Amino acid sequence: MGSMNEGAGMAAMQPLPEEKSSPASAAVCTLRNWLGDLSLNIPHYQRPYKWGLAQVQQLLRDIELQAQTTAQDQGASSYRMGTVVVHVEQAEDREAQPQRVLHHIVDGQQRTVTLLLVLHALRAEAKLVPEGQRPSWQQELLTLKLFEPQFPSPLSHQLVQANYQAVARHIRQAQWGQMQASFLLERCEVVRVQLHSLTEAFQFFDAQNGRGKALCVHDLLKAFHLRALRPAELALQGQAVQAWEKCSQDDLERLFARFLFQTRQRSRGRDAEFFGKRHVGVFKGISLESHAAAPMSRTWRMLDDAVHLLESHTGTRGRVWPCQLDAPVVNGLRFFDWVQHYWGMGFHLKQEKDQLPPWAQKLQQPLAGEAHEILLTLGRYAGRERKGDSHVRAVFDALLMYYLDKFGEQGLSQAVELAFVWAYARLLNRRVMVGSMDKFVNESGVNPFAVLRDAVTSQDFLGMALPAAFYGNSYQGGEQSRPKGLATLEGWMRKLGYWQQITQQDAQKQGAGESA
Repeated sequence: MGSMNEGAGMAAMQPLPEEKSSPASAAVCTLRNWLGDLSLNIPHYQRPYKWGLAQVQQLLRDIELQAQTTAQDQGASSYRMGTVVVHVEQAEDREAQPQRVLHHIVDGQQRTVTLLLVLHALRAEAKLVPEGQRPSWQQELLTLKLFEPQFPSPLSHQLVQANYQAVARHIRQAQWGQMQASFLLERCEVVRVQLHSLTEAFQFFDAQNGRGKALCVHDLLKAFHLRALRPAELALQGQAVQAWEKCSQDDLERLFARFLFQTRQRSRGRDAEFFGKRHVGVFKGISLESHAAAPMSRTWRMLDDAVHLLESHTGTRGRVWPCQLDAPVVNGLRFFDWVQHYWGMGFHLKQEKDQLPPWAQKLQQPLAGEAHEILLTLGRYAGRERKGDSHVRAVFDALLMYYLDKFGEQGLSQAVELAFVWAYARLLNRRVMVGSMDKFVNESGVNPFAVLRDAVTSQDFLGMALPAAFYGNSYQGGEQSRPKGLATLEGWMRKLGYWQQITQQDAQKQGAGESA
C-alpha cells in the first residue's frame, strides 16, 4: 500500500469553470488519500450523520461485490464512489505558523464517515492479532493516519456507535482480509471537488444530493437559505442551524408538507397534497442584499433593519420577526426564524387520545365547549387513523393554523366549528382517496383558505357561508354501508345545524351533477 502522502494516487487537478476570485479544482483520489487528509472537518452547519443500518449494509455489500470482481479481473481499474465537495478555509489561529487550513466537508459526510468506520473496524481486527504474527497489510493498516471527525449532534454520536458495531460484526462474520482492505484503500476512489467560496460550495451541493440517503425538501431549503445568509448574518448561522437540528427531522418534514406548504398553496388555489423537491421554490423568496433594487425588497429590508434594532435592545433575537404564513419568504436568517416560529406553535405534534391537540393546550383562553369537544372527538372517534380521514384532518389542521396565525385566539372557537364543518363534510359525502382533497378544495364552491387570505378582520372569515353536509350515493344503503365513526361526525353536523337529510334519489342526482 502506498505512502500516506496526500498527493499520492491523485489524478492531475482539473480546473472547473469559475470566477477568478473563487478558484476551484477537481481531482480523483483514492480513499487512502481522502480519509488520510488530516485537514478534513465536518462543519457545524452540516446536518447530523444519519445513515441507518440499511445504507451501511448496502455500502458493505457494494465493496465486497466490487472487490471480488476486481480480484477476478486483473484489468479492472477502480470503483468510483461518487463526488465529495470541500470548502477550503483558513483557520483563524494567529499562533499557527503557517496558518492552518481546514477542508470543510460540504457534501459527502454520510459516505465518508461510514467508510472511516469500516477502516477503524479493520484496524480493530488487526489489533487482535499478536504483533509478531500480523501480516504486512495489517501492520500497514495500523500505521495509517486518519482524520478524526467531531460530531456536535447527539444523534450523530448514537448512529456512529451503532453503525460501527454493525460494521465490525459484518467484517468479522464475512472474514474480510487483505483483498477487501487493499481494494478499499487503493481501488475505491472519490471525485474531490475543492472550492474556496462557501457560496459556490453550497451551489455545488444543491446539485449533488442523489447518492446515499436522499435529502428531504427541508434539507435542500436549509442549504439554500444558509447560502443566502448576508455577511451581517454569518455570525448567527451557528445559532440558526443549532435550532434547526434540535427539531426532529420527521417532524420538520411533517411541518413543511402538512402545514407550511399546504397553507401557502391552498390560499392561492393550488394543489397541495403532494410535496416534493419540485416545490422547493415555494419557500424561496426575497433577497435583502443591498443590490436588490426592487421596491418590495427595499421595504422588507427596512423592516429587517427595524426588527434587528429591536432585537438588539431587547435581547429577543429570532422572536420578533412578524411571521405570516402567506407572506413572502425572506431568504437567509429570517427564513430560519420563520420556521422556528411555526415549529413553536406545535401543530405538527400528534394529538393523543382523550387530550386536546398540543397546539390547543398552549392557548391562553380556553376554547368554548363545542369547539373543545370537537377537537377531543377528532382525536378519538373510530376510523380517525384511516388514510382518507388523515387527509381530511391535515386540511382541517392547516386551516386552523392559518386562522390562528392571522387572527390569534379572537373568534377561534367559531373558527374550529367552521373548519370542521367544511373539511369533514367531504368525508361524510364519500370516501376520500389520495388527491381527493385537492379536488374538493377547488370544486367545493368555497375555499376558506382563499377567504382567509383576503380577510381583513376575523369576521370576514367567520361570516363565511357553508353548505350543509349529507351522505352521498355510496352511503345511502344505511349505516351498514358507512365506515366506522361517520355517525359520530354526523352527530356533530346535526348539533351545529349543518346536516341535510337527503334521499337516495337526490344523492344520485348530486353524483350525476358532479360527474358531468
